Amino acid sequence: MRGLLPSGLGVLCLAGFATLGGGAPAMSRPAGILEGTVTLAGDSLPGPTTVVNSTDPEVCGREHSLRDLVVSEANRGIRYAIVSLTGIPQDEIPDRPPRRLVIDNRDCQFVPHAAVAAVGDTVVARNSDPTLHNTHYYGPMRSNVALPVRGITVPRVAGRTGIVTVLCDVHGWMKAYLRIDPHPFHAVTDALGRFRIEDVPPGRYTLELWHERLGTRQVEVRVVGERVTSVDVEYPLPRD
Repeated sequence: MRGLLPSGLGVLCLAGFATLGGGAPAMSRPAGILEGTVTLAGDSLPGPTTVVNSTDPEVCGREHSLRDLVVSEANRGIRYAIVSLTGIPQDEIPDRPPRRLVIDNRDCQFVPHAAVAAVGDTVVARNSDPTLHNTHYYGPMRSNVALPVRGITVPRVAGRTGIVTVLCDVHGWMKAYLRIDPHPFHAVTDALGRFRIEDVPPGRYTLELWHERLGTRQVEVRVVGERVTSVDVEYPLPRD
């Protein structure tokens, strides 16, 4: 991983909006919503790293993007930033059935490139390509899953918290990231750098951001029940 910047405070904007409708969350107090945008400062528009491939070119093609810094031309929003609330009281974490997250080896890339899961969720490695892949988890899910044929799936249960790096040892450009939390109050930014976390118990928290090239940032947020809290965070331009 290249050039992580030290942690720091982001640019913070908090605002309350109209009362929300919809289903009630699995908690006793009215919940709120946290949403926002993660953007890149400056005027230049850096792009992701690209590599030339010589492994299985007839299946994988000759060139691939590492997707390590994807920035929108429309609003400088940063894609694939992982955001998560910290400091959620244990008694405020809702009971919910385990969920299923698929990490697909598709077109010689991992899909999704960045994802979130909670402890107890099932993470499924799948091969959708007509070639050998493996899904090698580093970190709290440390294991190496062989996927020799198209259509094969192998499940693993997320048992510990932390950032998981996912690699394919056959195709060196393939990389993905997974954050495992003890709760479901997390998200990944979309193509415009936007995120939305629903059913958040009201309170004051630290919003933790993580990006593979830009590093970590933290901002303090206050979520109010039955309202939308908006928070915008700006990363400085990378030095590399």
